[in-house]
Amino acid sequence: MPAELVLVRIDDRLIHGQVAVGWVKATSPDFIIVADDTVAKDTLQKTLMKMAATAAFGVKICKVEALAALMQSAELSGKRLLLLFSSSQDVVRAMQSGVKLTKLNVGGLRYCPGKQQIMKAIAINQDDVRNFQEINRQGVRVSIQMVPTDEPVDIMKYL
Repeated sequence: MPAELVLVRIDDRLIHGQVAVGWVKATSPDFIIVADDTVAKDTLQKTLMKMAATAAFGVKICKVEALAALMQSAELSGKRLLLLFSSSQDVVRAMQSGVKLTKLNVGGLRYCPGKQQIMKAIAINQDDVRNFQEINRQGVRVSIQMVPTDEPVDIMKYL
């Protein structure tokens, strides 16, 4: 039995209070999976992220290219998964490596030089625009939604 994706989210903070409390309560995942090459190589970051796990859910951390295989593993068969990415580029890479998505939640892309603020807590650059357009072309509905009680907003009208 395949795993069920209960939420796929871009949030450059990855696991933090909004995710570990609000989104976990709203989606009841068995596992949070962080697909991020930098975190996957960093023992300290992995330890800190895994500390967010409770009895209610586990945490798995992998490189982006390893995500499709992890999702097909026997350990995750039939499990409810909340996927976290830190960037739009990583979502595109995951899809190119075989991860199938239907919806994507954008919840946090902090401002830095070269990015334009489009909403509170969402700043994008031209690479993000191209990535979101490509994700959308693949049939994935991309919406901005900070917390579960917010109404989702179609990101395409901001691109």
